[in-house]
Amino acid sequence: MSTHGQPVLEVTDLTVGYRRPDGRTNEVVWKTSLELHPGTITGLAGESGCGKSTTALATIGYRSPGSQILGGTSVLDGTDLLTLSTPELRSLWGSRIAYVAQSATTALNPAIPVGRQLAQPLGVHLGLKGDELHKRQVELLDAMGLPEPEAALSRYPFQFSGGQQQRVAIAIALSCRPRVLLLDEPTTGLDVTTQARISALLQELVKETGVATLYVSHDLALLGGMADRLAVMYAGEIVEESTAAAVTKTPRHPYTQALIAAVPSIKRPRAVAGIAGRPPTHVVLDRCSFAERCSYRQPACTSEPIQLRELDGGHRVRCIRAEEIAAATRETTALPIPEIKDPTPLLEVAEVWCEYGSRRDGARAVVKGVSFDVRPGETVGIVGESGSGKSTLLRAIAGLHSPVDGAIRLRGNELARTAVQRPRQLRRELQLVFQNPDSSLNPRHTVQDIVARPIRLFREDVTRSKEKDAVGDLLESVKLPRSLAVRYPAELSGGQKQRIAIARAFAAQPTLLLCDEVTSALDVSVQATILELIADLALCFETAVVFVSHDLAVVRTVATRALVMKDGEVCEQADIEQLFSAPAHPYTRELLSAIPESIAAA
Repeated sequence: MSTHGQPVLEVTDLTVGYRRPDGRTNEVVWKTSLELHPGTITGLAGESGCGKSTTALATIGYRSPGSQILGGTSVLDGTDLLTLSTPELRSLWGSRIAYVAQSATTALNPAIPVGRQLAQPLGVHLGLKGDELHKRQVELLDAMGLPEPEAALSRYPFQFSGGQQQRVAIAIALSCRPRVLLLDEPTTGLDVTTQARISALLQELVKETGVATLYVSHDLALLGGMADRLAVMYAGEIVEESTAAAVTKTPRHPYTQALIAAVPSIKRPRAVAGIAGRPPTHVVLDRCSFAERCSYRQPACTSEPIQLRELDGGHRVRCIRAEEIAAATRETTALPIPEIKDPTPLLEVAEVWCEYGSRRDGARAVVKGVSFDVRPGETVGIVGESGSGKSTLLRAIAGLHSPVDGAIRLRGNELARTAVQRPRQLRRELQLVFQNPDSSLNPRHTVQDIVARPIRLFREDVTRSKEKDAVGDLLESVKLPRSLAVRYPAELSGGQKQRIAIARAFAAQPTLLLCDEVTSALDVSVQATILELIADLALCFETAVVFVSHDLAVVRTVATRALVMKDGEVCEQADIEQLFSAPAHPYTRELLSAIPESIAAA
C-alpha cells in the first residue's frame, strides 16, 4: 500500500479538557495535529499522564467520563468525527474504526466464548450469518496464527495465553476490515518474544490490509522499529514529530533524548538514566512545559510559550535549542557494581521442584530441579517467558508456594517450605517486592501504616515514638517526600506506589530482596528511576537481590549474573557479560534477538 497521498484520518488542532469540581476546565490535550495514512503506522509516545491515550480516543470522537472535546477537527473520509452524535459514531466504531486496548484480559468478556465475541461485530456491521459468518471467524483466527482456529472458537479467553488473548483482540478489531486502527499499548506486560511476535504480526497486517494505524506506547525502542512516523507527546502537546528513524536516531527535543536515555539496552550495559520530577497534570501554555525537568533550560524557556517549529526534512520540534540538542549526547549513569566480599553463598537453592494442582488429579510441574546460589550483596537475574516458572520459583523462596522437593537454605540454614513456619529473624532477612503495587499495597492504609508495618514486626531497635521518623527516612531513601506518609495508595502514581513497596521491603533491613517483575508495567522513565533506586539501596544496605524479569535488557542493567528459564528448567546460567556476548543456548539467543534495539544511543 502507498504511504503517500491523502490521509485517511486527518486531525487538526485537537483540544481536550476535563471538568474540575469548581466548574472550570483542565486542558490535558492542546491543539494536537496528526495525519494517518493508509498502510502506515504512526507512533505516539510519552510517559503516563502526558495525554497520548486521551488524544487517541478523542480522534475517533470518544469522550471519556468527565472529558470534553474543546476544539479541533478529526476528518475521516470527508466527515468530521467530532461533530457526530454518539449513535452515529457507534455505527463507525467497529466497522470503519477499530480499537485494541492495552490489556486483552480485561477487554475480552470472560463469560463469552471468543467465537461469539468475534461474531458480534461481523453480525452488527457486516450482517454475516451462518456458514459465511463461521468461515470469516475461522479465517480471522487463522490469520492471527492461533493453533486449531476451528476449536478455538468455542474456548473462553482464560483458556488462552496472554499473547493469544491479544491476537484474539486484534482479530476482533480487524474483523470488519476497518479504515483506521488504534492500538493502545497492545504489547505492554508481554514477554519479549511474545511482544516480538505480536509486533511482527501487526506490521504484516497493516501492510496487507492498508489500514491507517495510530500506535500509542511509552516504549520508544518498540515504536522506533515499528512506526513509519513518530510523534512524542508531553503535557498534552506534541514536542517532536518526524519519521521514526529521525526521532530515535537524532532526537532534537530534550524530552525525547531523556526518554531514549532511560531505555535499558543490551548494547549499553548497566547504563540507564531516569528523568527527575514528574510531568504536569495539565497543559502548560505560558512557558515550556518541560523546563522544570530540562538540563538545557534558559530564561526564555520559562518566560514565554514555545512554538512547534519545522526544521530540515519536515522534522517538527518544540524547543528553542533543537539544533544544538541534535548534536549533543545525553549522559547516562552506570549503575554501581557491588564488590562481593564474601564468596560464601547467602542463598542456596538446590534441586527445587514446584507443582500446581494435586497429584491425585494430575499435578503439573512448573519448576523442575532448579539450582543456583546468591552471594552476599550480589544481584542475580532470572529471565524467561511468561509461564517459564520464574515467578513461582521466587514465591517458593519467599515461602508463598510450597515446593514438593529440593531445599532452600539461607546462611546455611534450611528454610521451612512456608513462610509461616519460618522463624521471625529469617522472615525479616528475606523480603519480597511484588509486580503490581495496586494489589500488594492495602488501599485502606496510609503510606505511614504500610511502611511502618515491617518496622513493628521486625525492628526492636525502633520504638513507637521513633516510627514516624523512621518511615520518613525510608521515604527519603526512595526519593519521596515525607509528606506522602499521610496519603493513601489511590492518591499516588504507579511509580510512587512501587517506591512505597520498595521502602516497605527495606524497612525490615533484609539481607536478601526478591523482586518479581517490579518494572514490567512502568514507563521507561519511571522504570529507569526504579532500577537506579534498587541498585543504590542494595549497595547502601549491602543487600543481595534476586531480580525476576522477562526483559533481558533490564536484567543486564542491574544484575551481575543471570539464569535463563524455559518450561520450568534452567537452560543457561552464566555471568552477565558472558550470557550477553556469547549465549550458549538457542533459547537465550532467541530471547536476545527479540529485544527491540532501534535506538541509536543503544
